[in-house]
Amino acid sequence: MKEHNLTNAELAILSLIAEQPRHGYELEQIIEERGMRDWTEVAFSSIYFILNGLVKKELADSILQPAAGRGPAKKVFTATPLGYQVLHDGIFLSISIADHDNQRFLLGLSFLPLLSQLEVEQAFQERMTSLTAKINVFSAHPAFTIPGF
Repeated sequence: MKEHNLTNAELAILSLIAEQPRHGYELEQIIEERGMRDWTEVAFSSIYFILNGLVKKELADSILQPAAGRGPAKKVFTATPLGYQVLHDGIFLSISIADHDNQRFLLGLSFLPLLSQLEVEQAFQERMTSLTAKINVFSAHPAFTIPGF
């Protein structure tokens, strides 16, 4: 898997527009409905900034959708094929890499259905290997091996 250096907010927004095409206000509603605000680092004021950044990185496209009735057309965003691949890699890595970013892990868990069962098992196996290595490092520290240290 390749690391694409997306922020948690970018990964969250990309995952939501990969589910289905959405406009900015709809993204805000879904983030609120799903309780994602606390662990996605996405503020309402940053949604369009993030969307435009995803378009610049060629991870998303946008089209103007005519209004259903009266009112302005809405800009609707969807993931590109590259966006789907980057999202897939990002979710896998958020599960498999055990680091201090629990928000990233929660984000990966929330979009786990985008991975195959085999990929989920592999990601958790890699996470377990990483955690075991960290435990071994800490266990060898003098604070744990020398009495009274």
